Amino acid sequence: MELRTYQLKAIQSTFDYLAENPGKNPCLVLPTGAGKSVCIAAFIEAALEWWPGIKIMILTHQKELIEQDARALHRIVPDLSIGLYSSSLRCKDLSQPVTFASIQSIYKISVPDVRFILIDEAHLINNEDQGMYRRFLEHSRARIIGLTATPYRMGQGYLTDGDGIFDELIQPVSILELQGLGYLAKLRSKGTFTKLDVSNVRLRGGEFIDSDLQKELDTFTTNEAVAEEIIRSAAYYKRAHILVFCSGVEHARHISEILSDKGMKASYIAGNMGMEDREEILYCFTHGHTTALCNANLLTTGFDFPDIDMIAMLRPTMSPGLYLQMAGRGLRLKSNGGDCLILDFAGNVQRHGPVAFVSPPARKGEARQGVMPCKECPQCLEIVPLSLGVCPSCGYVFPKNSLTWVLYDGDVNGDGYEKHSVWKWSWMITQSRKNSTPMIVCEFRTNGNDRISKYFLVWHEKMRRKSVVELIKVARRAGVDLDASYCDELKEEDDWWNLISAIEAGEMPQMIITKRSEQDRRYKNIAYMLWKSDIEELRNEAEKEKEVIEDARRKLLG
Repeated sequence: MELRTYQLKAIQSTFDYLAENPGKNPCLVLPTGAGKSVCIAAFIEAALEWWPGIKIMILTHQKELIEQDARALHRIVPDLSIGLYSSSLRCKDLSQPVTFASIQSIYKISVPDVRFILIDEAHLINNEDQGMYRRFLEHSRARIIGLTATPYRMGQGYLTDGDGIFDELIQPVSILELQGLGYLAKLRSKGTFTKLDVSNVRLRGGEFIDSDLQKELDTFTTNEAVAEEIIRSAAYYKRAHILVFCSGVEHARHISEILSDKGMKASYIAGNMGMEDREEILYCFTHGHTTALCNANLLTTGFDFPDIDMIAMLRPTMSPGLYLQMAGRGLRLKSNGGDCLILDFAGNVQRHGPVAFVSPPARKGEARQGVMPCKECPQCLEIVPLSLGVCPSCGYVFPKNSLTWVLYDGDVNGDGYEKHSVWKWSWMITQSRKNSTPMIVCEFRTNGNDRISKYFLVWHEKMRRKSVVELIKVARRAGVDLDASYCDELKEEDDWWNLISAIEAGEMPQMIITKRSEQDRRYKNIAYMLWKSDIEELRNEAEKEKEVIEDARRKLLG
């Protein structure tokens, strides 16, 4: 089998790291669909050629992954003897040069003569010294190589953080690069008319509590609306293989029953089903006998049916890894060359950002990194980056002032935007606490009795030009007539006092939009100031967008 360039790079980078860093363990990060099984097989082939007689073990947590990885190795090295150690596969053979093992079956056993241990889905390894993987690896002298598409854990950050067993992440290729090369399918994400409300769902360990999720989301009224929208969207966008991620087993069963009652061939799959039943359900789905397959986190890994062309997310999650695993089921190339539509009832896309820019979860006690903000197109509900002016799906032109989406909700995107009505502003010149440099401060008093300040660093060498430009804009909106060169003439502090006094006497904004600081969530930075004319314009745009949404609803839902 001829390897792709990035796969060769991944294997070479891994060997280079092992050679240059004795005693340290790398983790190879490959997006879903990049061919982890092929890379595992190619690594084994090269290692056995360079070190004849060594033993290698591949660990994972699912029978399906064991079979998938073993098949890939057999294709590349057909004459190699392979052992399996898995209760579910009814085989426990440690005598072969290469052993594929289930961690659940082997974690209590000591295997001292293994040279390399490769771990598929390495994000399941705890950064703290606990769990089956850590128990098995505790006394091993083998070099450990991890493989994963999501190199982080909830509450622990990257796999290299804390007391993690990995020392370095090797990332030879990205999702965007693979899509650009034609190796992965494109994803499209759509908002939905039915929104799953998680405001009353509690968190534990940074994630929604499963029992609360099911209780809150698994209701007849919501399920009816969701099922109706799935059916209409599948017909409108011509989708034939729909994977539905639900909030629990009962939720999956109820959704599949309602879909079936409404005429769509649907089924559900659960971990407590017998192996034969699960295999039959998957066979029906992959061979087109069933259109929609509902599950509760069972098919996030180890299920690689390429022709999944629509994913309905009914499972809200705070975990970027779980979100990426769910969305990743649609990344494999389709037989018809098409894309995969993410129908996001759960708000996960806006919660975590596009799959190519997902931020890792924060370590315990730390703030999470910023998420790339998104917005919904009001005409076709496509979820796009906030910066886009034209929807790439339907051609809708977003209003020039892109704040309409902010005004719908205090924090509609989950990234810290809030709106505040202003009843007073005060201008002053004060000194920086850090270095005593003078600066201009505008303090806003809001209806919520907050005091929120905007700083203009006109005496700062590097920030002067930007601050002067911002100050001129505010002055003009307040009704102070001045040109761009005026501030260049201001030298003395009294001159600046005269200017800010004139601004303070002019028209002040009626609303400010703040965004919480990513460095310290206690602080609010002013992102936008809105005068009366801005708000009226935005309200007019909002009314127009409501009309557009209603038109889209009628077209989509018939």
